[in-house]
Amino acid sequence: MRPVLVLLSMTGLMASGCISGSLASSTGPRPAGWQWSTARRQMVHVGEKVEFDFVLQNWRGQRVQPLGLADYCVGIVGDERIEAEPNMYGQFRFAHTFADVHPGQKIKVKATAYSQRGGQDYMKIRGQWIHSDSPYDETDRKFVGDSIILEVYEAPIELTLVCPPDDLNPETGVLRIRRQDETTTVVLPERRSKPGFVMTGPEPDGYYRIRYVPGG
Repeated sequence: MRPVLVLLSMTGLMASGCISGSLASSTGPRPAGWQWSTARRQMVHVGEKVEFDFVLQNWRGQRVQPLGLADYCVGIVGDERIEAEPNMYGQFRFAHTFADVHPGQKIKVKATAYSQRGGQDYMKIRGQWIHSDSPYDETDRKFVGDSIILEVYEAPIELTLVCPPDDLNPETGVLRIRRQDETTTVVLPERRSKPGFVMTGPEPDGYYRIRYVPGG
């Protein structure tokens, strides 16, 4: 049995030396028809929910199954920690909604694969990550990682309308947004408990101004 154990150890060392991690997101630039972007710097809209995909790959850029190499992945988005186990395809997937951010902010997103040794280092209890500090437990081994930078932007919609002869009632208006794929979204006026568009006017020049900041 001893020669077999030595051979497996050498194989693991060789594998880890030529394997890297690749982090991709659903928000960055990518060729038409592609789901993921691996660009080092990407853009994210205020309020956007972004999916992240982390995989192991060999020196040729081919995907490597994490079985026997990594048991889980830790994603760090700003100050938030997210853990993910590999799915049936060997991908580590996690997501984050960029709600409490502001335009111009740069956010680093990191993903690191770990090999578990004994009990897992961190456990989430009542929404908080608690570190296991048992003296009898080995620290999980960091395997490989990758990171990208997301720059936050915001694209408000601003319209100018001519005041009609019978005037306008802002309370009954709707803003209909049509996307390039022909799908539409209807936005109502802003309410205390729900965001929407804001209409001001009529101003001295006879125009109404409409402003709406999409949430994602």
